[in-house]
Amino acid sequence: MKQDIKQDKTYTFEEALTEIRKGRKVKFDQTLEIHINLDIDPQKQEQMVRFSTTLPHGTGKSIKVAVVASKKVSNADLELSDDDLVKIEKGKLQPGKDFDVIVTEPSQMAKLAKLGRILGPAGAMPNPKAGTVTDNVEKAVEQIKKGKINVKTEQNHPIIHTIIGKMSFDDKKLVENFNEFINSLKQNKPQKAKPEFIESVFVNATMGKSFKISF
Repeated sequence: MKQDIKQDKTYTFEEALTEIRKGRKVKFDQTLEIHINLDIDPQKQEQMVRFSTTLPHGTGKSIKVAVVASKKVSNADLELSDDDLVKIEKGKLQPGKDFDVIVTEPSQMAKLAKLGRILGPAGAMPNPKAGTVTDNVEKAVEQIKKGKINVKTEQNHPIIHTIIGKMSFDDKKLVENFNEFINSLKQNKPQKAKPEFIESVFVNATMGKSFKISF
């Protein structure tokens, strides 16, 4: 979707929320999106941004968590067996439809290696940096369901896109989610990036205009 970005004016996050709520014309509960332009070189591995953070009030999105583990994980939506992994390979179980993310133990990663071509593009391949490869699978599943988001720059562009809640959230919850995200981003500044590495921040609802945020 092409966004109508207001380059000539900046808003506080609270002011932007007011404008976004004024402009709502659809009846469904829109997602609040945030888009960050960074002053980094995404071609350099040491300048890539990748981290996880748990939003205080979650994203409002229901996430289906699948696990591959050596023991039962009661809080998972789907416990994948060896037969299920074959179904993923054959397209009978699909990331984004039957599950959104996979959490696994380090000892189980070898089973998933051949599924990288399927899980990778869907953003469902377990990764230690995202906290989805861990010995404490139960805790990882709990954090994801509470509102943990995985954040990373695009592969070839110094840009981050993510969501920080639903428009049905009250302003206080959205402000707290926004602040948590921005603080986590600053804490995960690449060591070799410039001190002021965040160039610009824009926020918009799913079907609405974008507003440049001062922070």
